[in-house]
Amino acid sequence: MPDLIFETPLVMLHTKRGSVPHLTKDVFQMLTMEPHILSLSLPSCIRMTEAIQQAKISYAEFVSMKEYPNFLTIHDPAEPMSRGYQKHDSIAVWSKHGRHSINPDQYMEIVETFKPDMYVALCDGDTDETSSDKRISKTVERSKAQFLKCYEKHKSSEAMKNRGLIGPVEGGYDLEARERSIKYLLDKNLNGYVIDGLHINGPSVQKIQYESIKNVVQHTINLLPNDKMKVSLGCWNPGVVLELIDTGVDLFDSSYPYVITESWKALTFMCITHNHSNNEGPLISIDEQRFVDDFTPICESCECLTCQNHSKAYLKHLYHTKELLGFVLLMIHNTHQYLQFFKAIRQNLKDGTFSAFKLKICQQFTASN
Repeated sequence: MPDLIFETPLVMLHTKRGSVPHLTKDVFQMLTMEPHILSLSLPSCIRMTEAIQQAKISYAEFVSMKEYPNFLTIHDPAEPMSRGYQKHDSIAVWSKHGRHSINPDQYMEIVETFKPDMYVALCDGDTDETSSDKRISKTVERSKAQFLKCYEKHKSSEAMKNRGLIGPVEGGYDLEARERSIKYLLDKNLNGYVIDGLHINGPSVQKIQYESIKNVVQHTINLLPNDKMKVSLGCWNPGVVLELIDTGVDLFDSSYPYVITESWKALTFMCITHNHSNNEGPLISIDEQRFVDDFTPICESCECLTCQNHSKAYLKHLYHTKELLGFVLLMIHNTHQYLQFFKAIRQNLKDGTFSAFKLKICQQFTASN
């Protein structure tokens, strides 16, 4: 990404099979014309590998998104990980067509085919707060072996010469295991680190409270170089995102607005920053009966296409009739709100008002739990 400069904290746009869910490229570009990093995951694109190899082009060219830098991850942060299928020399990746066992050589072949701008080294991130010491220990050992193979291939590959490698920090909620994981990463020439193994992805991540991960995240970041990017993937709620930013995390993904859209909800937590007096909390459920005759937009102050042209009553109608347009309109609104959220974060950091902004947002999500 030599010609693009991105300010952090930054959100990558979560994609499935090459596009933002529910949005065609034309609609996506009506939503935003700004440069963005696209987050892609193996489960949604692994079946494209052979076709891309035959076409002899990059993944970005294959899905007609070559103007956007992309970041390759092992698992889809919006989908719960199927557990218990990891092996010492391979990782289980689940696509719509079933399980794929991927070893470091196979993974690096995929990476060389896709040519992502950045990618996470192969790792076993199958841990959460319930994981046993034995499971955590295996995770660190497997991830080390897989990372070292990926790293050697990365260094020797001409195709990967200008691609960024992200080191995965494993260890679950065990601080000593985190230290062991970081130890084998520190002397490597990496572009950043992803703080992995805190959850197993999917919608349940939005319910995780910052207090439960605070010690692990702080301890991990304190051991990492200050000048390297820190990444946290998953559909964290905005309150947790703000706490993670305050701790030192730089890069996130937009799986959160996607899972909110999938549950027929609309984000309203940013309305308060525009002094919108009718704010009803951080989000609303479009399936509620009270919206049948509510002809106001989701948010009076929102400038997205959905709020400028449609009412909550219309969205309720689309929900009732199971129209796919309902997901499209909600995804437009929720993605717009989330992008505005990160713009506001960066502006408040510049203005020195981040603490007050964080408090205002966090209070909403604390009250809603």
